[in-house]
Amino acid sequence: MNIAGRPFIFLAVAVLGCSAGLALIEPASADVAPRKAAPTVAPHTDDGSPAKSRTIRVEAQLLVGEEIDLGATGRSVGDQFVFSGNLMSTEGTEGHSVGRIGGFCVIDDLERNAGQCVSTAVLAGGRITIQGEQAGIPAPSPVVNAITGGTGEFRKAHGQVSQRVLTPATWRLTFEVSDVQSHQMGDARDPFEAPMPMPPSFPGK
Repeated sequence: MNIAGRPFIFLAVAVLGCSAGLALIEPASADVAPRKAAPTVAPHTDDGSPAKSRTIRVEAQLLVGEEIDLGATGRSVGDQFVFSGNLMSTEGTEGHSVGRIGGFCVIDDLERNAGQCVSTAVLAGGRITIQGEQAGIPAPSPVVNAITGGTGEFRKAHGQVSQRVLTPATWRLTFEVSDVQSHQMGDARDPFEAPMPMPPSFPGK
């Protein structure tokens, strides 16, 4: 038997086979259209209009700021700081009341004097709830906390609140609110009442 020519035959068959395979594959590949990214859908309010984002800049003028000593005497985990006051507009030469705020912090880190804080801002369009950690209680260090929900125009709200302490009794707050809804008849709007007339109450004052 003559096998001297077999390597050449095998090579020729292999090359022809690959060429035939490519000829079959290429047309099929050409017919496959590239995938297109799914179009993004902008959020809408309940009435079909586009949802809005708002930036609200206010100063919290605290009228109450009480440290509550719980458990072991002296600073300990579980102690609380309770605060409330008026929200004043920062626009114009003279600020005017646009709402109020109240909340509390529970100390959970003595080394950093930090704790978990929850508060509610009451505005003309509804309420905004805020939650997060703050260090330096009762005069918190600058911090950004989460908007966790709300009512009225803010019933679907999310976003964040930046907080900076100007004095122990004056905090500057910037609300970056997404998905603000338009007002509808029947909304559970909770407009703020008159500014709190209570005298300031702060530890050591």
